[in-house]
Amino acid sequence: MPPTPPPGTAFSSGPHGRSLVATQDFTPGSLIATFSSPTLALPDGPSMRTTCNYCLRVGSNEGFSPVSLKACTGCKAAVYCGPTCQRAHWKSIHKAECKMFARVRETTGKDWLPTPARALAQVLLTNDKGIRDPFDGSDPLESNLEGFKADEQVWGDFELQAMAAMTYSGVFMNEDGLRVAMRFLCQIQTNAFNRLDADTGMSGIFLDPALARVNHSCVPNAFIGFDKRTATLRAERPIKEGEEITISYIANDKPRSIRREGLRLYYFECDCPRCVDDLDVYQVAQTSPVISLNSFSLQPDLTKFREPAIDKSGISMNQIEIIYKVVYDQTKSEQDTSIEAARTRWKLCKPLVEAKMWAVEPLPTTILLLATNWQTNYKWAVYALPLACFLATQCDPIKLVAPFMPWRIKGVMIITKLLAFTGELTSSGELAKRCTHEGIVGALAMADQVTMCQALLHIVVHQGSIGAAEDWDVLKEAKMMLKDLESLPGRVDESKMVQAWARDPEDPQAKAFFESEVLKPVNTLASFAPEILEDVLVQGQGSVVRR
Repeated sequence: MPPTPPPGTAFSSGPHGRSLVATQDFTPGSLIATFSSPTLALPDGPSMRTTCNYCLRVGSNEGFSPVSLKACTGCKAAVYCGPTCQRAHWKSIHKAECKMFARVRETTGKDWLPTPARALAQVLLTNDKGIRDPFDGSDPLESNLEGFKADEQVWGDFELQAMAAMTYSGVFMNEDGLRVAMRFLCQIQTNAFNRLDADTGMSGIFLDPALARVNHSCVPNAFIGFDKRTATLRAERPIKEGEEITISYIANDKPRSIRREGLRLYYFECDCPRCVDDLDVYQVAQTSPVISLNSFSLQPDLTKFREPAIDKSGISMNQIEIIYKVVYDQTKSEQDTSIEAARTRWKLCKPLVEAKMWAVEPLPTTILLLATNWQTNYKWAVYALPLACFLATQCDPIKLVAPFMPWRIKGVMIITKLLAFTGELTSSGELAKRCTHEGIVGALAMADQVTMCQALLHIVVHQGSIGAAEDWDVLKEAKMMLKDLESLPGRVDESKMVQAWARDPEDPQAKAFFESEVLKPVNTLASFAPEILEDVLVQGQGSVVRR
């Protein structure tokens, strides 16, 4: 059966090929569609022992929602969070692939296959070991077959993956069968979405033929969120009836040449305004139609979006691209959290620092990786707080203007948790012993950190309810933390003021309270970030001095 468009949308075709268009208006944050019956949904190869192979929840003994995993008693390869998922997966595919993993172990000594090979094997196995088109033969998914064929290295890798899938799944291999299997693999590569989320450990691929109709733009009007086996498509900007719905297939805050490289295997060149005019993140943010939504956020000063205090006179987009490439050539990995890598990045990013273009990559990632490193370090966790405040006020709002975007919500939640940590240190008198920066100590000593946490949790709950699923772990945790805070004794007046602000952030009295008790200390802490970064990354890690 061919895929059907979700309610409120229609399939269409145009200059970008097949597409999904709106048949009604969608407001920012509104749910466009939910996709809960994917053709393929599986963890990546190395993660299949740490992720439920059916619902795709990541196993953990810690955190807000612990998940215990148990292996299939047959193959010992696939794991599940409970018998319900195990039975569902057995019925849908694992009954067929269980023996396959025994063959994999006998041949390779491993209990997993590379993600593309396993995905293709599932396609072959669910077709009764025959070579039929599982992606709707009457209207097949785009395969970019000729483009892949022209890339000798990619095509050779695909051939190896296809042969592995056919061998281990038990499909009879001949020249015609291999050719068709490789077309399936091309369709998977072109249309499947990467579920990677480094914060949660979520990984793998998700393929739904209807969702695959959504085309790319580096200035998208929609975004995808994943929760277990479900994908949700939400409006990031206002979408009018008849307008094409677009998402970004890649990290769209990187320089143009890097974005083009990220899109290389889709075999098209993006013609969005960001690419055609080579706009930086500040220029894109200036024209965003959702700036006003930030009145309920950690960056309610809308002039920061419309008139950013940056100086681009000494740096060009070409220089920014060179900086980005050199940074990742020299540090070898975008996720290298070592202090040595941070120092290298900081030195190379100096032109961006001098221009105060804090939201331009690779500068935000340089700060983020250091903050991430420090958050889990007992000695340095206090210093992660100013960096987190800086990211949430100076970087993230420019990169993602809509305040309900999950990445921005997680940034606010990180500040909340760090404040809970520093609050305990402040009340116990340990903060001054742990932190040599007098500015941080003084700002936290004068702040009502409980009120700050309460207000930040209201932001998380409000924006998370717009931009994420109700059972998103971040949102559930925020609601529970907020309930606990608002039940603390002796805080009736403060709690009422925060709640009044949450109900009406434009009320003059409530707004003044929020600016004084929340924004002022957050901005003060954020103001220390540049000097801390300079001290640590230029002077040396032991030189965070008293200021």
